[in-house]
Amino acid sequence: MAIDRTKLKTMDKLKDKGFDTANKIKTLDGRLILKNGLTGEMANIFDLQDAIKANHSELAWLMDGEDPKPERKEAADADDDRAGSSAGNTRTGVYTETYAAGSY
Repeated sequence: MAIDRTKLKTMDKLKDKGFDTANKIKTLDGRLILKNGLTGEMANIFDLQDAIKANHSELAWLMDGEDPKPERKEAADADDDRAGSSAGNTRTGVYTETYAAGSY
């Protein structure tokens, strides 16, 4: 995987204009882009902002890479309060927890 040269040029131009952190790049809007003469890089800037907002690393954005999304698995020993579950619940209804620490 090679670094995308157009994205690298966009990053250089952003740095030259003073937008050198993720927080500064996130605040860019259309007016600031026009004011700083970055209209040719507008599509890349919006893609970079989307990557930052999605916690996607800037390095992965530069290389057109994507991190795999983690799978969400339920723990095997998780509590199951549904009626008729393997935990032995045979009644249906709403189950609440009580606390010995006192009243609310």
